[in-house]
Amino acid sequence: MRDFPAITADRVRELADQWDAVREGRSKDEADRLVRDCAERLTAEPTGELAYLWTLGLLMTAEHTGWLTGDGVEGVALVALDAADSALRDHACGHQRHPYEDDLDERHDHLARLLPLLRNGSSEAEDEQWHDAATKEQWLCPRNIAGYARVAIDIIDPGTVADVPPRLPLIDVRKAAHLRSILWDYPHVDPAYELFEHAAALRAHPDGDSRAGLVVILHAACWYAVSGRIRGKWVLDEMIGALEAVLPALGDEPCAHRDGEHPETGDDPAALATVGVHLLSPGGRGVYERRGGIEGWHTPLAGWLCPAFLAGLARETLDQLLAGRDKLFGSRDTAHLDAEYLLADGRIDIDTLTTTYRQSWVTEHDELVQNAALWAARRYAAGAGDEGERAALLLLACWAVDGVVVDLPTSVLGVLEEIFVTIDLAPLHEPCPHPGEHPWQGLERIAGRGYGVAGNPDALIGAHLNHFCAPGDFEAPDEPFAPDAWSCPRHLAERVRDALDALYEVKENDANGANGANDA
Repeated sequence: MRDFPAITADRVRELADQWDAVREGRSKDEADRLVRDCAERLTAEPTGELAYLWTLGLLMTAEHTGWLTGDGVEGVALVALDAADSALRDHACGHQRHPYEDDLDERHDHLARLLPLLRNGSSEAEDEQWHDAATKEQWLCPRNIAGYARVAIDIIDPGTVADVPPRLPLIDVRKAAHLRSILWDYPHVDPAYELFEHAAALRAHPDGDSRAGLVVILHAACWYAVSGRIRGKWVLDEMIGALEAVLPALGDEPCAHRDGEHPETGDDPAALATVGVHLLSPGGRGVYERRGGIEGWHTPLAGWLCPAFLAGLARETLDQLLAGRDKLFGSRDTAHLDAEYLLADGRIDIDTLTTTYRQSWVTEHDELVQNAALWAARRYAAGAGDEGERAALLLLACWAVDGVVVDLPTSVLGVLEEIFVTIDLAPLHEPCPHPGEHPWQGLERIAGRGYGVAGNPDALIGAHLNHFCAPGDFEAPDEPFAPDAWSCPRHLAERVRDALDALYEVKENDANGANGANDA
């Protein structure tokens, strides 16, 4: 058997700090060694004088052990903890309650401070640093140490032990954090993959134990999925397929709940998703019940799990996703925009068009720009207008790609590509029939001088386009460009080439995302 060096009071403080660093993720390099050391010492003497120390050390490092350890580390930790539990749990004591029975989250941050105090020779009354509600005797009680051994096992391998307070499994803690980051609109994971995985889990097991949580999560994330932030149709397809799969399993029978006994979904999707994550597992549901609710919701658990409630939520979410998918990836009708973008004499209302671009980008209403670009591209493809007006229409369509290409839904991207590929790019290799630079490059140069000189770049482009398209209606801006420079075939071909390059890049990224999901 391995000989272990003696443990001094100073060494206890040092170990407590090291274990706390592992718990907080500040000591990954040393973490596995520290866990192994605890496990070996506890396995050697599960009833020894220092069993409390090694057990609490494994408790403090349990999240690391359950998630980030190297080969074999989790196994030796579980063996040691099981040995301590088996050896200590039936020890007789007169305590009515032990610290392990309380929510660990209330004490986790204080364990590093408490550990060195447990055997410092001072009573609670004498120890000015002792601020825990339980006594040191309760902490050191063998049954308490056995209880904390089981809590550590439950963190490392959820659901494998009984007689411990319920906990949200570590993997679900991470799921909740990921979903909150997405729904707060600051994702630190790929939103497409994250939502796809939840939908795929529901689709695979529509009557499984995690059904309620997954339905709630998909409902909470629905607004994000249809906002255009997720570019892949495959994500919405999976979410829709999952809800279509779960509805037959939920049935359409009414329930016995009275008004108010089903939860409201509220106006905080991130908080709602956190509730959904708690509904995924027995541990999470136990936390909800033990605390009487979470994130401001206090509806009894039965209300969340009610098939009638879930069916209504699933149908509502499905309707929103179907409408969103059609909007993002279906065919958009823009014929009604003739009334907005054509003047009474049949000419295009260039000022309304350029104003739509400028104001929509400021207010982040990209859909208005998308529809204007579609309308312009389709009118160009239909052959409407004289040479100058057709050049303006094409430039408007390309301008939208400049501004919002990463947010262009397939319903827009596909139409623009279909029209752009019909345009002859041969003029790229031919000389220009006019002197001087092309307007778009010139505008980039002027705008590059800074806002103090040129004003808002979008306003600058709008002013020049307005004058080019309707010189009789709009004053010439500073440094105007000749009409033949605007209509130059090479100028237009350059704009179309750049737009196509951007569209192809987006399509490639979307395809890579879809392939990755299929591989998963």
